[in-house]
Amino acid sequence: MQAVDITDISPCGRPLPDLEVPMINTMVTCLGSEHRKFNYLTIQLALAASRLSSDPDDANARQRALELWDEIRRDLWPHLQIEDELVFSWGEARDAIPHALLDILKKEHQEMHKLVTSLPASPEADSPPLTLEDGKNFGRTLLVLAQTLDSHVERYDGEVLPSIIRALFRK
Repeated sequence: MQAVDITDISPCGRPLPDLEVPMINTMVTCLGSEHRKFNYLTIQLALAASRLSSDPDDANARQRALELWDEIRRDLWPHLQIEDELVFSWGEARDAIPHALLDILKKEHQEMHKLVTSLPASPEADSPPLTLEDGKNFGRTLLVLAQTLDSHVERYDGEVLPSIIRALFRK
């Protein structure tokens, strides 16, 4: 019986690099599509959060901010996990992203995590009104989060994803 070198064979029976270009390209396309959705929601969140921070008793602003935050929150962490794997695993291994930019991205992710964890524990739209100070803080935190998300999307669409595509086709 002869030993077979299994390091050159994928579970599909052929080398994975043939699949790498379409797979990474599809991931970049999907992330870009999600960024457009986040961009739209982030603008709306910033408006609702601004209204809420200036008038914490505005039930409509509070409800709208909560609805928008819930919609963003549903997709945010899975989206960031995919980005992290693409950028910090695949991209870093191929020197696709400059180290200074990687440091900025790590800090940005930490800032988003810090902001999200500082939000009150899921205030519901039909729960008792937030105190004046809690409403202002909730609105301000959502506003800073909206600004951070906006910066994140701009950075990824302008620098990170194009760098991934360039590295993908670099030989």
